Amino acid sequence: MAQIDANRLIVTRCEGLIEAEVGGELMGLNIANGTCYGFNPTATRVWQIIERPRTLAEICAVLTREFSVDAATCEAEVRALLDDLAGDGIVRLS
Repeated sequence: MAQIDANRLIVTRCEGLIEAEVGGELMGLNIANGTCYGFNPTATRVWQIIERPRTLAEICAVLTREFSVDAATCEAEVRALLDDLAGDGIVRLS
């Protein structure tokens, strides 16, 4: 993903992921391509946060309060996750 300011990068879920929580983690099936996903606890939390469109800064603000992570590391890791999810058509970045 291009380096867009975290306050301007809006993350929106796309339609088409059938999801279920299993043992505190999210399992999802992308109905468009048949891919199955297993989200770790942090990715599960990101998915919960983006139930409605959020900026990257909003996502990271929640995560840095809830997890023991500094802001720079959080942003880098969340950007990488979102880039992967956007590549699979699960989220839209704008």
